[in-house]
Amino acid sequence: MTWKELLEQGRVEKRPGTKEELAQLRAVAERSLADARLEGISVDGRFGHSYEAVRALATMVVRAAGYRVRAHGGAHYNTFLALEAADAKQFAKLAEYFNVCREKRNELSYEMAGVVSELEADELLGEIPAFEAQVLSWVKHSTGWRL
Repeated sequence: MTWKELLEQGRVEKRPGTKEELAQLRAVAERSLADARLEGISVDGRFGHSYEAVRALATMVVRAAGYRVRAHGGAHYNTFLALEAADAKQFAKLAEYFNVCREKRNELSYEMAGVVSELEADELLGEIPAFEAQVLSWVKHSTGWRL
């Protein structure tokens, strides 16, 4: 989906982000990543915290691109649509994967425990370092900001 389509559907609005805002989102991602790595945390907890880290990182890209996700149609869903719109070549496959993770996270948060396997939680957690590096590089290239 393109920015134009997202704007027309009311899924995003044009609003520039700030370096401070992106730094705060990175701090959220780092906190969530640290929580996901805690000893003794449940598989659902590890997955949920990992998901929150990738969502915060994806939001960094959206805000650096000059957009803000709106809740219309689902804010988390829109975040991953907007991640792809920001740079389909770099983020399309990840956005698709993270959207599947969003669906699982909704299940474990609102419907039942034990929705994700240990392998799924480990896989998502394992994606974060490379995704974070991509996001930081993309933000620096797009805005000149070093976070």
